[in-house]
Amino acid sequence: MTLCMAVHAAYTILILPLHSSREALTFYLWLRRMKELEQERDALLDGVQLVERAREWYRDRLQESEQQRDWQGTLDQAPPPPLLGSALLVQIQEVNRFLSDLISSAEKGTRRQTPYATKHPDIMTTLRYQNRLLTKELSIQNERIWKLQRENEALYRELEDRHIHRATFI
Repeated sequence: MTLCMAVHAAYTILILPLHSSREALTFYLWLRRMKELEQERDALLDGVQLVERAREWYRDRLQESEQQRDWQGTLDQAPPPPLLGSALLVQIQEVNRFLSDLISSAEKGTRRQTPYATKHPDIMTTLRYQNRLLTKELSIQNERIWKLQRENEALYRELEDRHIHRATFI
C-alpha cells in the first residue's frame, strides 16, 4: 500500500513601497542578512546532529579500545574486534585537530580562521607532493588513453578496409 501525501508550500509576497534607492538597498541587505542567518542556523543544526553521531561513534571506538586492552590480560575469551587502521587513526587526529581549531576560534570570538596551510605546513606539503604525483600519473594515463584511442581508430579503419575489400571480390 502506497501512502501519498500532498505537501503545500506557502509563499508570502510582500510588496513594500520603497521611496528611495537607499531604502531599497537597506531592505535588500536586511533580507540578505536574514537569509545568511537562516543558512548559518541550518548549518549549525546539521553540525549538532553530526557531532551527536560522532560522539556516539567515538564512544563505541573507545569502548572497543578498552575491551582490547582488557582482553590483552586474558587469553580465554574470544578475540575483540581489530584495532583501527593507521589511516583511520590519522583521520581521527585530523578531525580532532580541526574541531579543536574550530572551537578555539569560536571561543576567541573570531569567525575568520587562519588558513589551514599556515597551521599545518607539513601536512600541506605532503598533500601538495601527493597532488603533484597524482597529476603526473594522470597525465601518463591520459597519454596512454590517447594512444589506445589512436590504435583503436587505426584498427577500426583496417577492419573497415578489409570488409570493403572482401565485399568487392564477392
